[in-house]
Amino acid sequence: MKRLKKLIKEEITRLQEVQYPAPPEILDVLKNKLKMNPLIRYVENLKAINSIPPSYRVFLHNGEFFDIIYEDFSLLAKIGSKEYFLNDIDEKNYAIKHINRLLTGSKVKPEGEEGEEGGEELGGDLPDLPPPPPAPKSEEPEA
Repeated sequence: MKRLKKLIKEEITRLQEVQYPAPPEILDVLKNKLKMNPLIRYVENLKAINSIPPSYRVFLHNGEFFDIIYEDFSLLAKIGSKEYFLNDIDEKNYAIKHINRLLTGSKVKPEGEEGEEGGEELGGDLPDLPPPPPAPKSEEPEA
């Protein structure tokens, strides 16, 4: 009986984690318009988002992400707070540049994970500086 319960739980878990193929228009945009071919080099995961209009979230290998949103006349890439219509050549080029900054930029540490070393955020190890000397005391008596 315990074995049957275990098998049922495993089957339910397996069914909940079914992976579906990505829509061909999303793959086409990523490969051809956004120049991310081969996808495996740049994209770690692609996930459908429950939103209106329908959209997909593209997770990159360095932990960054952006969204591709279906619009009435075009696909829209939302990267951070910026939105780029991918049928417009100028906006598509700006989207490519923005994605390149996501891919090549260094990831900012959350506030709680900052180290105690002072020079870490500058990219090098700086020597510990001695504390500033105390202010000189005046020899004159106060009146």
